[in-house]
Amino acid sequence: MVLAIMERDLFTTDRLFCPGPTPVPKAALDAASATSVYHRAEEFYKIFRGCLTSLQPIFGCSELPVILASSGTGGLEAAMTNLTDAEDEIVVVNGGKFGERWQKLGEAYQCKVEVVQIPWGTKPDVAMIKAAISKQKKTKAVFLQANETSTGAYYGIETLVPELRKTFDGLVVVDAISSLGAHAMKMDAWKIDCVIAGSQKGFGIPAGLAFVALSKRAWQGLSKRPKFYFDLAKEAKGQHGEGRSAWTPANSLIMSLSATLEIMHQTGLDNVLAHHAQMAKAARAAFAAIGLEILPKNAQSNALTTAVFPSGIDGSKVLKRLRQRFAMFFAGGQDELKGKVVRFAHLGFVSRFDLIDGIAALEFGLAEEGYKFDVGAGVKAAMKSFMTKTSAQ
Repeated sequence: MVLAIMERDLFTTDRLFCPGPTPVPKAALDAASATSVYHRAEEFYKIFRGCLTSLQPIFGCSELPVILASSGTGGLEAAMTNLTDAEDEIVVVNGGKFGERWQKLGEAYQCKVEVVQIPWGTKPDVAMIKAAISKQKKTKAVFLQANETSTGAYYGIETLVPELRKTFDGLVVVDAISSLGAHAMKMDAWKIDCVIAGSQKGFGIPAGLAFVALSKRAWQGLSKRPKFYFDLAKEAKGQHGEGRSAWTPANSLIMSLSATLEIMHQTGLDNVLAHHAQMAKAARAAFAAIGLEILPKNAQSNALTTAVFPSGIDGSKVLKRLRQRFAMFFAGGQDELKGKVVRFAHLGFVSRFDLIDGIAALEFGLAEEGYKFDVGAGVKAAMKSFMTKTSAQ
């Protein structure tokens, strides 16, 4: 029966199931309270540089990354401005809102942009990218996502990029903002020149930090564009030396990052990846059990699961009910997918019990909006899935 009034359940607290921001563990919240640490003190420099060395194995790179006080989009802009000059020919893969962002950045910075346009919820293949490269005289770089957050499609860069490398020697730049931590990243082994990530995704801290890792040859071939805030060479000079950022860092976020990186390394990076693979498997099993179609057919992500709302059900109303009645925050679709899908994130510090709670809330929301199904089937399927082991992907 559809409720006329969406009363908020008693004793509920806000819960996040969106692909950013993700839940923040207590250790990170406690670390953020250490606000008396001065950002130009040796004590802070040591913590900052410790974060850089802890990030290295997560990126799979031999070069130290840099940390910027910005959103993930700031990291994307830093990559574009530091790796290209005006009139450079570039290829971008556009399969959703964040691939579109690469396109807009390239156009804003006056590059000659060739777009590989793919349907939302699919992934590109090497032939598409090669075809785009063949339309240009000399492609400087290819820009793509590892994980298209707006659709929940994982692009399989561990096979895509090495295959592309057989014929393409330009730069490869990957937005891994929503995939790092959920999927493996091996920059050096896969010959990727730049990877960007963000704090509010797999790292379990609030938004405000971007991480940019470059290959050795990318560092050696930085652009001649005028730069100021997003000058990666200037940042690297201080950060890679003593741990000193060029501009005022986000102190509390760095302290939180140090705490969550310690948790990730103590847990073991392989175990973190295996956990995300298991969470994704359970979410997919739950959606199948309640009759929801997964949007990406052959490109499913371990960071989030995107499911299509049943015919006749207004997805926007379901998500509103989940927020107002159950204090559960799920992401919906954007642009052509608005009101049509739910993006259920299991990224970062989310446990199997969190996921089961989220599935239960979604079942309540669907049932109260009039969808007919076996209530509890999704929770049961997720629990059964958790009884089997899943290897890291």
